[in-house]
Amino acid sequence: MKKKIGFVINFSHNRWLGGSNYFNNLFEGLIKYSKNKIVIFTGIDKNKLNPAFLKHKIVYLKILDPSKKINILINYIRFICLILLKRDFIFENILKKHNIDILSHAYPLGKNSKIKSIYWIPDMQDLNLKELFTFKQKLKRTFERLISLYHSNIILFSCKTIRDEFIKKYPKAHDKTKILNFINKLPNKKPKGNLYKKFKNYFLISNQFWIHKNYDLVIDSLVDLKKNNLHPTILSTGAKLDWRSSKYYHDLINRIKKNKIENFKILGIISRNEQLNLILNANYLINPSKSEGWNTAVEEAKSLNTKVLASNIEVHKEQLKTKGEFFDIKNFKNLSKILKKKNKSKKKYPKKNYNLLLKRNNKEFKIFAINYIKILEKIR
Repeated sequence: MKKKIGFVINFSHNRWLGGSNYFNNLFEGLIKYSKNKIVIFTGIDKNKLNPAFLKHKIVYLKILDPSKKINILINYIRFICLILLKRDFIFENILKKHNIDILSHAYPLGKNSKIKSIYWIPDMQDLNLKELFTFKQKLKRTFERLISLYHSNIILFSCKTIRDEFIKKYPKAHDKTKILNFINKLPNKKPKGNLYKKFKNYFLISNQFWIHKNYDLVIDSLVDLKKNNLHPTILSTGAKLDWRSSKYYHDLINRIKKNKIENFKILGIISRNEQLNLILNANYLINPSKSEGWNTAVEEAKSLNTKVLASNIEVHKEQLKTKGEFFDIKNFKNLSKILKKKNKSKKKYPKKNYNLLLKRNNKEFKIFAINYIKILEKIR
């Protein structure tokens, strides 16, 4: 049966590239393998969204506009209705006008709502890295998890590791949890790009400069290697700002300048074609994160058959299995030793058959899309 699936996308593309790409893949799979329709609700300028979203119906709602102070009061009213009446009448009525059947990956509408809802939990960072969150931020996340426990139809996770952490803390949630490992859809034609041609024998970090991404460990490792006259080239792509720390990026830059590290190249935000080419031609992708959900860049490296060096957190072990090599998240010398060994290879760009990679990716992407569609169909 054809249904209208609603999504709330209230963040800019450049602020959370991984999340933006995640939703784009989800939308593409939903459209390609079902007759369902997508409606995106947002309170920000649609031009700030992922350009790929523009082919779907986008509805601007004043109630979601973060710049309107009245929405603080409205959100309190919505929350009270949800707690006392077990139903967010305000938002539910808006969705009804657009004939939405299911609200996916969004704040629950209440267990008495006529519109079903799926709540998505991409990570549990506030529990793993408590020091990075304010008391208010931790309290907000805790409330949201409790609301999802009692008022959503399904609680969705991208990996078993995060799902198990959640169930350990909230055992009652077990029966309503689902896991959906996502796959990034590769372009049908080999992406074109020239950036990779400027570098040889390089490693790549494809993360935003967020404090939990653990760039400090990489810089410490490069400082250590420099003492032995070793200078492996590491490229970095992604946004330079972290909403939790206004000074993190600047502190990193100061450390790089102070230690005269010239082999750490910051490329910033680049096009998806350039990004995929960098991953495709890298010797290794490095992901040193302290905490993760199902990481987008790691998934793209897997799709492009690029080797991965990752921190030894459980999510990475689940995502990579035997396809990754792991280093101690707290020991920069461990990473130094690995980089020293891996940098010895002076081979040129690895030759890969993109058509074969695409064929495999298409099969995996279809499985991902159908699994999500099955989750939608099972909602009662």
